[in-house]
Amino acid sequence: MRIKMRMLCCWVHNFAQIHSQPYHSMLPKLAHHIHFMQGRIESIGPLEAQGSFGCSQRKQITLVDNDGGKLKFNLWGEQVLLANLLSSGSMLAVDRPFIANITDSGIMTSQGVCLEYGSATQLYLVPFVQHEEQVLLASTQIRYQGTRLSCGASQSQGLKVSQVSLPLNSQGSVDFSNYPFRAYVNDLHDKMTGISLYGVVRNIKRETDASETVFSVTIEDLTGAIITKLHFVRYWSLGRLGLGHTIYISGLSCSLNTDKLLELAWFEKDSGTSLVDLSCLPAFLNSSCLHQLSCLSDLSKHNTATNIFNVRLDQIELQHVRSVLCHAPCGRHVNVKSMGIVECCFCHCSSEGELLRSFHLKITLVDESANIFAWCAGQTAAELLQVSPDEFFELPEDEQAMYLYTLQNERFMVAIVNTDQKNRPVLNQNNDPIWEIARAQKCE
Repeated sequence: MRIKMRMLCCWVHNFAQIHSQPYHSMLPKLAHHIHFMQGRIESIGPLEAQGSFGCSQRKQITLVDNDGGKLKFNLWGEQVLLANLLSSGSMLAVDRPFIANITDSGIMTSQGVCLEYGSATQLYLVPFVQHEEQVLLASTQIRYQGTRLSCGASQSQGLKVSQVSLPLNSQGSVDFSNYPFRAYVNDLHDKMTGISLYGVVRNIKRETDASETVFSVTIEDLTGAIITKLHFVRYWSLGRLGLGHTIYISGLSCSLNTDKLLELAWFEKDSGTSLVDLSCLPAFLNSSCLHQLSCLSDLSKHNTATNIFNVRLDQIELQHVRSVLCHAPCGRHVNVKSMGIVECCFCHCSSEGELLRSFHLKITLVDESANIFAWCAGQTAAELLQVSPDEFFELPEDEQAMYLYTLQNERFMVAIVNTDQKNRPVLNQNNDPIWEIARAQKCE
């Protein structure tokens, strides 16, 4: 079977035309200037360090320019995983590297300086095998021998491919944890572990018949959808995750369920597992490199991605600002049942002692092209209203209305998601519009 490894090839079409000075001309100025540089990867190997750095994982990549000049590019700690995506002969461009001298890094080099991966560094790779690389997972290759890279020719297709021997875990699944490539739903097959996935949440519910805390989440990307079972140690611990939100989830295992259908499993207690709600990340709004501004007129009910807008607030009606009691771990409102028992509508846990007062807000957003009616809750609503629930609801009603009037025409950057899913009536007990404001940030 073959799985395509999608490499970061931003400049495949014309990489050679990108200007980079010869290394020998840059060395005298490296300590004082940030440079863009590129070169062919001559070798990738372990790094011998001195002093206090000797206990961490290290990899050293030797780059060669067109004049035969060489520079060392060092990876430390978790950064060494990037080396698994590189191969000798490939072209690597390093934008804004951190320049280290031998005293700081503990590395002996003839130039006296070396490159390291800093907070602003970006890497661009053109693989030695053009267009794409393929990972062959034949039964003769899947055996635990560590990571080996070799190039060969496919007699059947006449294509050059890179062959990677991947280890198996104790259950016989192929372990991808040291190969951080982006997987798509149609890449998945039985007996895979350590995989990561980006996608949109299409459905989410608790498995009430399970003895432990298990949630079933349907994740969809451009190639399809798959059910993921989230296994928690005690209770839901991921905050307020909603329909239409874009997530990144790592540490997944793929197998066939009892109906012989592919299913993903995620265990909170396992190392290397994470789940990030990208739609709610502050960086998604304040980093222009992570988004492209859209116009409200471009929104349609078929739009499934998280979109970023620069909008102003229209007049906020007092009846559209409600106070609700929420279950703190999941951010969902609670229901009061018979005998005064309080139960979360989402995770169905008894919520006494974990309650907080929260906003539920419906609001009209306006830009130069259109307006939409949207909703939000919790911290996002507090960001838009710029006040805490306790402070707002302590005011008399006439003062509440006056305060809301002062917010008219305030400008915000907002992330908007489409919550119009098939199971929405079950979760949408407030008769909310389909557009949710997942995150908001005031424009200064």
